[in-house]
Amino acid sequence: MNTNTAEKEKALSLQESYFNNLLEIGRMFQNAGQHQKACEVYKKGIEKAEIAKTDFMETMLDLLGVSND
Repeated sequence: MNTNTAEKEKALSLQESYFNNLLEIGRMFQNAGQHQKACEVYKKGIEKAEIAKTDFMETMLDLLGVSND
């Protein structure tokens, strides 16, 4: 496995941790009764996830030779 691939896999692991940490932080705010702060954290996670979802879908469609028009 080349270095670039290993670095990308490490970045993916960090990305997964990022989302898990957002959930944990949101729950901490929620449990502390800081619902607005929790919503802000959850919203940030949703926004980042939506961007990733769109990127993955476009890349998969391109890989399959399917137009996304």
